[in-house]
Amino acid sequence: MVEEQQHGETFGLMTPGLPASPASRPVGISNVEAGVSLAKAIMGAGSFALPWAFSKMGFLGGPLFLLVVMVLSVQTLKILAKTAANSNGSYVDLARASFGVTGARLTYVASISASIGVCGSYLVFIAANLHSLCQESNYFGFRQGLWTMLILPLAVLLSSIRDMKAFAFTSLLGDVSVVMGMAVVVVYGLSYRYDTMGEGCIAFGSIDSIPLALGTIGYLFLVHFLSLPIESSMARPDHFGTVATVTFAACALLSGSFGIIGYLLFGAETQQIVLLNVQGSFFVSAVKILLCVDLLLTYPVVMRPSVVIVEQQLSMRKATSKDGVIDSSSTNSRDKAHWMACTGLGLAAACAAVFVPAFGLLSALVGGVSQAFLAFVMPPAMFAQLQSKRISISQGLYVLIGCTMIVWTLYSAVKEVV
Repeated sequence: MVEEQQHGETFGLMTPGLPASPASRPVGISNVEAGVSLAKAIMGAGSFALPWAFSKMGFLGGPLFLLVVMVLSVQTLKILAKTAANSNGSYVDLARASFGVTGARLTYVASISASIGVCGSYLVFIAANLHSLCQESNYFGFRQGLWTMLILPLAVLLSSIRDMKAFAFTSLLGDVSVVMGMAVVVVYGLSYRYDTMGEGCIAFGSIDSIPLALGTIGYLFLVHFLSLPIESSMARPDHFGTVATVTFAACALLSGSFGIIGYLLFGAETQQIVLLNVQGSFFVSAVKILLCVDLLLTYPVVMRPSVVIVEQQLSMRKATSKDGVIDSSSTNSRDKAHWMACTGLGLAAACAAVFVPAFGLLSALVGGVSQAFLAFVMPPAMFAQLQSKRISISQGLYVLIGCTMIVWTLYSAVKEVV
């Protein structure tokens, strides 16, 4: 999903491992570099929810849905790239060019809600693991919600750092921590659960279990809002479709395999964060802490573009000169707006984490609603609008799938919470 992003800002999240703008690099990035950037956007904490998602869909149904989402994602990603072929603007610029102010505002809302949701899921992941670790060691018997509120001030403070280069090292940290986390789950499971592997596991789940599990898969693969800076930064942007196909297929193979193995190892006991099924050694605890540190350091990177959006709006409202003309150059005004944006968005993420304290459920909401809108609904709609053509049957199908996914996810989430 959406996760370890580093430098170039897009409208919703940060693009991993890219410079601030394509113009800053006279020679574009290679196909391999572009593939790595896409892979970093996909793989992350959400991978540890896949075994839970497969426990709902089944060890055959889960991979099947993952394959479908992956294929649809690649197709709509290619549509988005074609739409942006003659434009150097961001996703928001494309939405504005297609549907005016309304399109831009919808995209902004989807972007900010995605950032809040992803950062909220990070807080849930961190709080749940800290709560689990303290229960194991009999220290600090805080509830998960209290851990969330204790983490929040540090997260807000980190998000106030304006220079994202300070977090550049988190890309490598993220890759290492995710791989180590997956390895820990598999090794632990094979060591202690091998004899019962597959017992009670289902091949296909019920229809009612599909929406939230599908949203969790979307949380990983619907990273369209990260694709434009990557595509425009390539030395051969015409190769983007092939790069996306290969990268998505490789990530699907790795994450899908992990999801199947994790579910078969822990069966009906599979938790929404499969790492919580793993207990014991100092090394296991160290890997959990490493993942928590990585997500805490990734929080400001993911939240940064939304902070910029909100800060700009607050600055324009507050910074007004004596003659009534907007003047957002005041340092004092910018600083106040900056801290208000960091704090307000942080509180929103914390509220999401407290009111939806289940990582799988929260990631499903983000993937099944905000990311589905930006991945399945907007790209074909913008393409048809800018090309002045009637939307084709296949494009209309993508839009229908996106709208169905959004409504079904929201209905299932409300039903789950209530």
